[in-house]
Amino acid sequence: MIAIIGGGFISTIHASCYKNLGVKIEAIADISEEVRNNFSSKFNCKAYESAEKMLEETADKIEIVDICAPTFLHKEMIELALKYNKHVICEKPLSINLNMYDEIISKFQNSDKYLMTAQVIRFWPEYVKIKEWIDTGVLGNIKLVSAKRLAQHPKSKWFYDPSKSGGGIFELHIHDIDFLCYLFGDVKEVYANGSQDENKSWDFVNSSIKFKNGVSAVSQGAFGITENYPFTANFKVIGDKGTAEFNLSAGVNLDSGGTNSLTLYRNGYQPIIENVGNRDPYEIELEYFINCVKNKIYPEIVNLNSIRKSIETTINLIKSLETENVIKY
Repeated sequence: MIAIIGGGFISTIHASCYKNLGVKIEAIADISEEVRNNFSSKFNCKAYESAEKMLEETADKIEIVDICAPTFLHKEMIELALKYNKHVICEKPLSINLNMYDEIISKFQNSDKYLMTAQVIRFWPEYVKIKEWIDTGVLGNIKLVSAKRLAQHPKSKWFYDPSKSGGGIFELHIHDIDFLCYLFGDVKEVYANGSQDENKSWDFVNSSIKFKNGVSAVSQGAFGITENYPFTANFKVIGDKGTAEFNLSAGVNLDSGGTNSLTLYRNGYQPIIENVGNRDPYEIELEYFINCVKNKIYPEIVNLNSIRKSIETTINLIKSLETENVIKY
């Protein structure tokens, strides 16, 4: 069984996935009475104002705590779940502070419980297929990579405080930064330019990353784009044997409709529009973690060391934005 901390947008997505997977949600904790009661009614679970009270009363019934609380509460909630000896899946970013991240993972390294960050792009079927093409040599030697992610700013007030959220670079741009690090490994140097909002949050960013294996990548993120502009994502990998491109255009922040396509281009062949199915990537992600817990297998796809590299890279991109310098490793 599952207990969820935080009853907002992403927790509702997770809860729907658990329902599809046949996994029982035992309880929800949220400080808002309206939010927790609506969630409880929709998903037929107990509702608590306090996460600790929830865990006290449900500890003997649950195995996993799903943390969908705001970023600045992640460390506190993760440590609380570990206090009650539970496995944890936590929304990204796990932390915006590297020392705090190290404190969190050190506690799990000394326990028999699993901690996984919900970096859903690593499970997104189109991105998974692109990784497969890279790993199996379909694209050949990689010459250039580009990524783009554009979205409206969320309505929750804490998002607007970069000391709590990390700003757009940590809430949105990190999706692409994480996937690039997942694909290409250790970073050699980074450079970024962009602009801040009135709260000094880096919400509009152009990033350039050079990896130690020689691959160069650029990524663009806009967190607060014009309100009627569709959520947009693009990922393109250019190799000497082929080029792969994924395009996604959806409703406001993925909450309605949309179109997507993944195309493989190769010299001497007609372009192939790849069919990877339409299964929900969030469902794939949660099922993976549940199976890791069930089968006592460490969640290697999103291992803690690789997530640390993504957070470190994001922090260094912020340093580059602030200093206007290339940050070398």
